[in-house]
Parts: sequence; structure tokens; C-alpha cells
Amino acid sequence: MALAKNYLELKLHNMKNYSDYFSCFKGFASKVSNRVATTALFMVAAITMGFAQEYDVSFIEGSVHSFNVEYHEGNSFVWAMHTATFAEMDPLAYTFIEGQFETNVTVKFNDMGRGVRELVYLAVTESRPEGCSTTRALRIMLEPNNMYFEFAEEISTDCFNPADPNYQASVNIGLDFNDKISGTPIPEEYFPLQVSYQIRNLTAGTGFVDGNGGNPLVVAYNADNNYSLLITEAVGQRDQSTDYELVITTVTDKYQTVITPNPGDNRTQRRIIIHLPQSGTMDMALAYLSDIEYQGSR
Repeated sequence: MALAKNYLELKLHNMKNYSDYFSCFKGFASKVSNRVATTALFMVAAITMGFAQEYDVSFIEGSVHSFNVEYHEGNSFVWAMHTATFAEMDPLAYTFIEGQFETNVTVKFNDMGRGVRELVYLAVTESRPEGCSTTRALRIMLEPNNMYFEFAEEISTDCFNPADPNYQASVNIGLDFNDKISGTPIPEEYFPLQVSYQIRNLTAGTGFVDGNGGNPLVVAYNADNNYSLLITEAVGQRDQSTDYELVITTVTDKYQTVITPNPGDNRTQRRIIIHLPQSGTMDMALAYLSDIEYQGSR
């Protein structure tokens, strides 16, 4: 995190800003002919347009990130969001969570359901009390939020085991729900994930309750892309099979991006725990020898 923060600070300090381009040009234009000035302006515009095709950082839409610039005594600061053409961005596409008029700002890049990536600018204008100002901009590529998180199975069945009542529910996690076959994993930088779920006992006919006492489960990064959820509420019984229903309700990554359900995602699972064969009131696996009739030797 410290490296990322320093990188963003450095980028904001070193970015060539638009006001610098054109304030330099004004002094130059007063000393040359209009034709030369027009040519120079065209060159500046061409350089700026070519420069804008690249980007400094890449985020998934829906994520929250913080940025800062150096504070200078007496100056004021205003942050703003712009499109790829540096037009004013749709205010519904972002949220300044805090610090829009300070040197430190936190921004949520709202999930707009993008189908393709989008280049945007996060700009900060610094003004002196006398009225002079400069604007610096960070080029950000916003990627579509195609991440997915689902149960690996629609139905899970096991025998009752009093020695290990907890359940590890296998889940599939990936970067692009449109290409689950490739199974491209979510990069480590987005972990840990936080997962909330609900559970109900279908056998007993009870309603849904929040899993894990209402606290999200924390899913750490796994280099093998092998993940599961520890479910402690789906316990079986000795004398009858038990049927549960599990529902994943919310999933968020480290940057507070919500991994929403996508078409075809399996966020509901039936968990069936089958009781063991009985002998009286004792499980067959634990039965006393006296329950077995002796037939003699041959």
C-alpha cells in the first residue's frame, strides 16, 4: 500500500498539466507571428492528445482509492473528475467520499456497468490567494467490474460426522464472468475479500439468519486459486438427515468494490447432511458388540 501511495503521489507531482502548456504558450505567442503561434498551438494540442492515449494507473469500477498532493501554505485545492476529452464527468460516475477541497482526497469510482474500459482524469487545481492557479491530472483507466464469486456446487452432500461438524463450502472466484472456462484469477492485490452469507434450515422450516454471527468471512489470497467458505451453522444430526440452504449475499474486495451477482452465477447452495444407519439409539459406526448376534465358529 505504501508503494502504491508513493507512486500516485509521484505521478501527481510529475504530471505535465494543461495550464502549464498554455501559460507557457501565451508568452511565446506575443513574440511571434499568428501563423507560427497557430502552428505551435497545433503541436501542443497534438502532443496532449497523444499523451492522453496512455494511463498512469488502472482501477476496477466500484473501487475506492485515496490520493494526495503536497500542501503549500495559503493555497486552496479543488479536485474534479474529467472524461478522456477533459470534459466534465457525469457526477453519478464518481463520489468524493472526503477531501474534495483538501490536499488529501478519497474517491469512489462508481460501478456504472461498463462494458469496456474507460479513460478518465482525476484533476486537482491549486490556487494562490492572488488568483494564479495550476491544474494537475492523473490518467486513470477504469476497467469493467466483471469479477465473480459463486459456489462451486449447487448441491453438496455429506454423511454426518460428529468429529468434524464444520463445512468447507468450495467456491469459484475469477476476474471475468464472461470467461469462466479460463478461470483467470483475481489478482492478489484485491485481497482479502469479505463475504457475507445467510443460511436456513429447510428440514426444521426456519427462516434465514445471517451467517457467522452477522460478521463477514475474510477470504485470503490463495496462489492455487483454491477457495472455500467455513460454514459453522450447517451441522447434522444423529437420527435424521438435515437439509440447509446457503445464500451468498455480499462480496467486497480490498478496495470496497462489490462483486455483484452476474448472469449464470451460482450464489445459492443446498447443503444436505445424511445421518448414519442406526442400531437402536446408537450409530452403527459406534455400536456396542452386544448389538451383534454371534453365530459361532465354522
